[in-house]
Amino acid sequence: MSQTDLFVLSGVIGLLLTVGLVGRKKFATTQAYFLAGRELRWWQIGISLFATNFSAAAIIGLTGAAYLTGIAIYNYEWVGIIAMVVFAMVLAGALRRSQVYTISQYLEERFGQTVKIAYSAFVIFLIIFIDMASALYAGGMLLREVFPFASVNLIIFVIMLLVGAYSVLGGLSAIARTDVIQTVVIAVGAFLVAGYTFHAVGGWSAFVASAPEESLSLIRPLDDIAVPWTGLITGVPILCAYFWFANQNMVQWVLSAKSEGDARRGLMMAGFMKVVVLFIIVLPGVAAVSLFPGLSQADRIYPTLLFELLPTGILGLVLAGFVAAIMASVDSTLHAASTIITMDFVHRGRKELTPKQLVWTGRIITMIIICFSAIWAPQIGHFGTLFEYVQGVLSYAVAPIVVVYLGGWFWQRATSSGALAALVSGVATAILIGILQQTGYFTTHYLHVPLPVATVSLVALIVVSLTSKRHVPPEDRLLVRDTASLTSRDGVIALALTLLVGLQVIAFW
Repeated sequence: MSQTDLFVLSGVIGLLLTVGLVGRKKFATTQAYFLAGRELRWWQIGISLFATNFSAAAIIGLTGAAYLTGIAIYNYEWVGIIAMVVFAMVLAGALRRSQVYTISQYLEERFGQTVKIAYSAFVIFLIIFIDMASALYAGGMLLREVFPFASVNLIIFVIMLLVGAYSVLGGLSAIARTDVIQTVVIAVGAFLVAGYTFHAVGGWSAFVASAPEESLSLIRPLDDIAVPWTGLITGVPILCAYFWFANQNMVQWVLSAKSEGDARRGLMMAGFMKVVVLFIIVLPGVAAVSLFPGLSQADRIYPTLLFELLPTGILGLVLAGFVAAIMASVDSTLHAASTIITMDFVHRGRKELTPKQLVWTGRIITMIIICFSAIWAPQIGHFGTLFEYVQGVLSYAVAPIVVVYLGGWFWQRATSSGALAALVSGVATAILIGILQQTGYFTTHYLHVPLPVATVSLVALIVVSLTSKRHVPPEDRLLVRDTASLTSRDGVIALALTLLVGLQVIAFW
């Protein structure tokens, strides 16, 4: 790596730190620190949602999976965009009106403290061991190529210090400011990598001609190792529902919106931005098969594209984009975990703490989470590909949460006892399936696990709710009732985004 590349990389990182720290202010309220005072506009929300989703783990994982199996991995993305449209048009308004800080706070008001604690503990686990650790692992793996004299553990530690510097001190406002620059750098870098990759393979026609058989098809056979067509029914929709409906990491941006309209349009703006992921991340992974065949570790294909194809100067800029992707996902994830622990556990147990004390508590908790995630991140290398690690764990874990969360919004009769029964039965079912697979009684793709787990949870929710006493009817603000604030402009935007995704799916059917 040349001195020019190092200069560009250092300059972008320095700019991000400066933007994150300049303008830092004292926070008079927890709302100002944890939710940016609920003053973010739609374009800030859209950019931050995209930056958080378009993480280093996503770049490494999607490209590696595409290298192995083709574009079928994009099914997660287009189904996710549809989930964003549903969130914007159905749930965003009710969630905003609930005036909660976290999803677990909503669950407490809807179902009581036990369900809230179960959700909070579960999500904190996922944030530390899935979201944070995977982003750090991806960053450490790539930057190890840049700094071969440094260990992966040291690189991960440095990344955490950089992100912690502004996310701990500046709160969600600082994260939103840096996300604007991060998104621009990420997008420019990804477009450059895609451009050089398609140029190296000989253009679009040569790429299509040289692509492995069936690699350009979204709908795959039942025995496909990535996304069998049945997984589009039994797994992907439930995973996307968790990621966009019930994941504090994403929902916090909707809660921080200035208005319901800003929340909706921010979600759909991010959806439009995600449409290009197929062309700048997934397809370059398929093109790399003819350029670098037989790569033993698929997660190394993106670093290989960078260091083998990019000229001096451009390499530094793209590496800066990758570092920006790491920082964009890690800062939002850190803040989400800090918000949950501070507002759902500390504030409840220590109501005498002032807003200033709660803010400082959130900062200390952030640093603790940094340490835990940095310790675990290097272990991900023992679990196969990064994408398999993330989606495999989520397939077993998230279905009960989705059932309880959506059941609370859409079904007034759902009770606390029913919600708890849904969580317990769902987790037990997932554990049983895992044990049966490990002992060899049967084998199934991990995308076939969410639906049976969700079915058991849903049956438990319905049966126990109907046979248990409903103590206090939920308030209207805790239910999906009012959609009067929807505008015709929102509808037109949602329809345009849905049609665009539909055309994309048809083109690569």
